Amino acid sequence: MASIPEYRNIFHCALNALDVDSLTRRELIDEILRKLGLSETEMSDTSINSRHSILRSQIGTVLNDMERKSIIRRDDSGRYRKLEEKIIAIRDEECEEEILKLVEASPKTKADIKDALVSFFGTDTTPTVKDDNRLFTYMGQILKRLVLDGVLKFDGALYSVAPEKSAYIKNHTEMLDLKATFLSRIHSRGGEFLEHYFLNLLKKYLTLMGKTVTEGYVTGGAADGGIDAVVRTIDSLGFKETIMVQTKNRSETTTETTVRGFYGAVCAQQGSRGIFVTISDFHPSAIKLLNSIDNCVGINGDKIFSMACDTSYGIKREGDKLTIDKEII
Repeated sequence: MASIPEYRNIFHCALNALDVDSLTRRELIDEILRKLGLSETEMSDTSINSRHSILRSQIGTVLNDMERKSIIRRDDSGRYRKLEEKIIAIRDEECEEEILKLVEASPKTKADIKDALVSFFGTDTTPTVKDDNRLFTYMGQILKRLVLDGVLKFDGALYSVAPEKSAYIKNHTEMLDLKATFLSRIHSRGGEFLEHYFLNLLKKYLTLMGKTVTEGYVTGGAADGGIDAVVRTIDSLGFKETIMVQTKNRSETTTETTVRGFYGAVCAQQGSRGIFVTISDFHPSAIKLLNSIDNCVGINGDKIFSMACDTSYGIKREGDKLTIDKEII
């Protein structure tokens, strides 16, 4: 009997079928069976040990998993449809950390690294190739930089760790792991915690940058108009600013539409500047929008961690090591 297809193969067959039309469960399973190459003779063999029966059971399991993950859903008429794509957030420091761990364990080909990263981030379980492409872009940039910096060696086939860089890799991966743990702890505390934590962090950071903070508060409530916190400052020349903040304690990538809505709220409430904060990251189109606006910036998880290190708020030094301040986070 022919080999049974992997989960990923069935997953993409289902998405391709639903790109054409909505289908009932039976129609979708039959269409996937055809895409997997079953002949009409095999399709008609419904005996318990037939390839048709075994595959139908496996396809049903994959469809149930896709429905549970909100990748597809059945409408009121019982027909499956694809849900709007959700792009997985991928932070480059996570990508770099995973690459270093993989290559440190044993030399790897580029294909080995790619497959491992796809599995680690789960980009093969979304109905879009955009996050796969973004992951591969990050991977290529990181590998090139690590080779140029002499951290990794590449012989044309395999990436391996340069022996003299083993201490550097240990320290670097420890820092990357600290950042990941730091952001994970913030995420676990919820949205209200992030609002208050970032407000205090921002006040300390602005003071460090030479600003005088005259007022800072969390707005709170459902009727905040899209603004979670407000900070007012004055500089040495007497210029006053009103900075408006929105925070999102979510793992999903922040979209251009979300940022545009926030910027509209800042303008409507006559804020001098806007800061959109996410513990995750921004979609490329959102980054493009932010780069086109002079008075609005995006703060992602990397920058939150950097600000925490600069201000020693949430990250503290113990001896020669940085660690999380558990009294704050």
